[in-house]
Amino acid sequence: MTVHEREITAEVLKAMAHPVRLGVIEVLATGEKTCTELFERLGCSQSMMSQQLKILCQQGLVTVRKEGTQKVCMLRNTDFLKLFDCMHNHLRTFLNFKDETVQPNGRASS
Repeated sequence: MTVHEREITAEVLKAMAHPVRLGVIEVLATGEKTCTELFERLGCSQSMMSQQLKILCQQGLVTVRKEGTQKVCMLRNTDFLKLFDCMHNHLRTFLNFKDETVQPNGRASS
């Protein structure tokens, strides 16, 4: 990977590194949703959703189209969802390892 490619990759990963944006990606992985459905499902304000969608759109992760009075959101490409699977696997492994190394008294085992 070139320096430029690493910089772009870091920007895309940074765009995903927010709980609401991760939630948007997770919800959109199941199919298209309106902006209203997203902010209701994720429990955030309409303005917060708008800000987060703008960031995801700028990084090419999400597209938004107008359909009547609604804005419909969808993932631009689902290939990067493999990264989510890898992250979930890592978290499960890491959390299991962490649980195994901490004793009931909260101290790390030796």
